[in-house]
Amino acid sequence: MEGDRLQIQTPFGYVFGQDYVKEDVSELKTISLFANGLNQSSQASSTGENPFFILKKYENTEKILTNYFNKFARTFYNFDIKFKITTSWAVKLRKGESVHHHNHRNCLWSAVFYYGNYTKKSCPLFFQNPINPSIPYQIDDVSQRNPMMSDIAIQPQTNMVIFFPSWINHYSNPNMEHTRYSLAFNLMPAEQIGGGDSTYDPRMMI
Repeated sequence: MEGDRLQIQTPFGYVFGQDYVKEDVSELKTISLFANGLNQSSQASSTGENPFFILKKYENTEKILTNYFNKFARTFYNFDIKFKITTSWAVKLRKGESVHHHNHRNCLWSAVFYYGNYTKKSCPLFFQNPINPSIPYQIDDVSQRNPMMSDIAIQPQTNMVIFFPSWINHYSNPNMEHTRYSLAFNLMPAEQIGGGDSTYDPRMMI
């Protein structure tokens, strides 16, 4: 009988975006200033450059990546709202290094772009399930991925870009490849959103 069929529904969820950059962004291979994946601090720069605005040196790539995110945003929000990249930084993980457990503040969306070459030894990026910490019990030895309990892992692929809500905690296990390159960036609306007492406009002056 129809009423006897068990149905499992997942009515609420976090949305991620995944795309592949087709344009030439090989200029990123000239990056020599990296943020430390262990604590997102900057490595010393003899030139005084700020590693957290790295895309300001690569405006063509910045425009390309912004366009990819705005395409995702149109699909997600179902109307045209422009976003802009705020901070951006490159991460180089050597063998045995990892990305610390963290999220990003003062932004709405974040992204990771994989511009290097990768193998199965390149550590995936894990995203912590935000529901799991609120569950008052623990079931061990879950044999299959459960969307209420399991973290997800995304394996790096050349030219892949991942968009995710900035407040989702993410991390990696130690990298087993010789080097693993990635570019991270944050985004905020570039124009007014909302209205009334809930208006946000980046052009507002205090």
